[in-house]
Amino acid sequence: MTFEFYLANRYLISRRHGVWGWIISSIATGSVALGVAALIVTLAIMTGFREDIRSKMLGVQPHVLMTSFSGKINPKRIKADEILNNNPQISDWAPFVTGQILIGKGKLNSGAKVKGIDPKKEPSVVNVMDRLREGQWEDLREESLVVRPDKPKIILGQELARHIGARVGNIVWVVTPNSIGISAFSIPKAHLFEVSGILHTGLYDFDSALAYTHLSSAQTLFNMGTEITGYGISLKDIDGADQIASDLQISFKGDFWVRSWLSQNKNLFSALKLERTVMFLILAMLSVVAAFMIVTNLLLNITQKVKEIGILRAMGATPQIIRKIFLYQGLLMGIVGNFIGIIIGVGISLFLAKSNIIHLPADVYYIDKLPIRLIPIDICSVVILSLLIVVVATIYPANKAAQLDPLDAIRYG
Repeated sequence: MTFEFYLANRYLISRRHGVWGWIISSIATGSVALGVAALIVTLAIMTGFREDIRSKMLGVQPHVLMTSFSGKINPKRIKADEILNNNPQISDWAPFVTGQILIGKGKLNSGAKVKGIDPKKEPSVVNVMDRLREGQWEDLREESLVVRPDKPKIILGQELARHIGARVGNIVWVVTPNSIGISAFSIPKAHLFEVSGILHTGLYDFDSALAYTHLSSAQTLFNMGTEITGYGISLKDIDGADQIASDLQISFKGDFWVRSWLSQNKNLFSALKLERTVMFLILAMLSVVAAFMIVTNLLLNITQKVKEIGILRAMGATPQIIRKIFLYQGLLMGIVGNFIGIIIGVGISLFLAKSNIIHLPADVYYIDKLPIRLIPIDICSVVILSLLIVVVATIYPANKAAQLDPLDAIRYG
């Protein structure tokens, strides 16, 4: 332990020079702890929300989506299987057909988007199969079309099913834009589907306007023959989605539109990132307030210890030594405050994660409890920022102490 650090520690824990100095020191340290704890808990909650949304997004969206500008792709013509199978970064892929529909039961109806999938390949691209609340995905398989070709199966999002009053086993009608004639007197052709399942993705926009059916049923519905809308692609490394999408765009020339899941949800995740940054900066102001408390404490200490500083200078202590004493004192308060803040912040975060003390209405927020995710790099960022603010704040009082004239300090101290 150095001489400067020893004196800084003695000055910090000593009550000899007044209880008010000790109280202000405790308040300053507590303020640092409060700021650190608040930042850790807030970042844990916001990171949890982001990860929860990300997980739910990837439950219904592939890592990379490839579609045609014309709206239709002939699989045989472009030989997509050769390009996709030969790419070592691609885990798997699945074709799909998608389009807008009007779906209803009786007089209740709603606009939606139907996605025709291959039930054998789709699970390798997205984990939407785990989101089924009622029914089973096996009902979408091609074998069921042979048994009831007149009423193919369809799986509805939970909110969509609730809106039109449909349940598993009900018959619903579906109308597509191309089945509506130009004439005002033409009657649109309705296709009948049997509801075989109810899906809950956890995202309202999807649950209220998404339906699944077999690939061939969707091709028949939209008169597409053997053509498809595009391919959903699963990657081995999800973090490289943007680069792989760019590479595939070049491989398939300019006839296709290849997008990563990040680019499809760019606005949403940009908004979440901005909100997280703003909250971080706002709560960082607590650390700034704590820094002012530390400055006040150090200035009070300097005022009380003017004579001692003068004696130290007379004994040979340089201005640099005096400066270090008070810099270390401020840094010690910051370190102790950070340590306490980490314990409180992590403790509260773990408590909120394991308990259900804060219950959220699922019909409003689509989650029933706070999603908590503690990331070590977030905690390190909070600690580094807090200590940096403390160090900057202690420079002024430390310099003020170093600039004291030793003779005046001894004479008037």
